[in-house]
Amino acid sequence: TPVAPAEQRRALATILESAALMPVIAKLPEGLATPLGEGGALLSAGEGQRVRLGRAMMRQRARLIVLDEPFLGLERDRRRALLGHVRQHWSHATLLYVTHDVSETRGFDRVLVMERGRIVEDGDPLVLSQMASSRYRRLLQAQDMVQARLTTGAEWRRIHLESGHLIQEHGANDRALVPNEG
Repeated sequence: TPVAPAEQRRALATILESAALMPVIAKLPEGLATPLGEGGALLSAGEGQRVRLGRAMMRQRARLIVLDEPFLGLERDRRRALLGHVRQHWSHATLLYVTHDVSETRGFDRVLVMERGRIVEDGDPLVLSQMASSRYRRLLQAQDMVQARLTTGAEWRRIHLESGHLIQEHGANDRALVPNEG
């Protein structure tokens, strides 16, 4: 059965939202009609990853999905939200999700830990995270320790761009404008 154009537009809009592509398209000179250039030259690496993800999401009936760092370049909270969209979108399929962010794997039914190209641990992430000898548990602990140091260490600052100004965050409610030194 052919799909109606209105239904296609709705499906495309849902996929563009799910792959976090709306802001990317908004900045392109011709929107969706903009040629992206050789190898996606108009896009950052993370944007290119999300374009490939969006294209993959157009394949509704896929039974095996392999995603290798699909949210490259995005902040942790945004990656988690996108992963939720992806898992919902392909809930009927087997999803093989390759990531260096170990904490992203906590919500999966099964994790495989690899070292030097070999699977060294395989199991339920909740069970593995509670086993004292688990490599998965050690990876989670190491990542949590690094994350805590990044967010609490005096030598680190969190800076982002807001309305054309650099804003430095010192804590949950402590923000300051970063002085222009140039």
